[in-house]
Amino acid sequence: MFKNKKWIFILIILFPSAFWVILETSTINSRKLPFYGPKKPTSGDTLYYSVKSTFERTNSNAIFDLDTVNYPAFVIMFIKDKYSDDAFRISGFWEYVNYKKEKIDNIPFILVCEKENDSSATERSIRAMAKKTDNIFFAGWNKNSFDSINKTYFVDKPYYVDYSFFVLVDKKRHIRGYYDSRYVAEVKRMLGEYQHLIIKEEKQILIDDNKIKQNN
Repeated sequence: MFKNKKWIFILIILFPSAFWVILETSTINSRKLPFYGPKKPTSGDTLYYSVKSTFERTNSNAIFDLDTVNYPAFVIMFIKDKYSDDAFRISGFWEYVNYKKEKIDNIPFILVCEKENDSSATERSIRAMAKKTDNIFFAGWNKNSFDSINKTYFVDKPYYVDYSFFVLVDKKRHIRGYYDSRYVAEVKRMLGEYQHLIIKEEKQILIDDNKIKQNN
């Protein structure tokens, strides 16, 4: 009995150290996602570009804010009316919504449509597509200024990125990835990199909590 207690005591001591070793050698640190947008060098560091995360709901005059507590990371897409004849260029995402819904249930998606009046044909079409899940949110952007997105979410983007691409945004509201939603493979890549960000953030929380406990 004494020997068993001794081993339990040793495991309790060794577990935190082993846990950190596993984290440090896992895929959390084996891959670094890029930062998109202009970068500014500061004193010994780099200041990365960040984006706004407050939008107007399309079905009301309310404003909703993607706060960092409830939305430590999110995926956003800007959809133009003129792409309606091309299924809004979201065929890959459509397949996940219809046939692989469980894989996207925990990810907040914000679909921003051109807003002219109270609603648009685009909004109605996308809302009908997404009615099977409650983690897709709709927001409006004034139709006359929709192309100003090029100066916000698309600033210094890769040349191939266009509307109907997913944009992955981290907790500090840095842009970490662009994904062509026409292709299932691109949506799958986005899902993996979103999980990568979330796990990395959870790891940092554990590290910070451990430092606080040690200081106490």
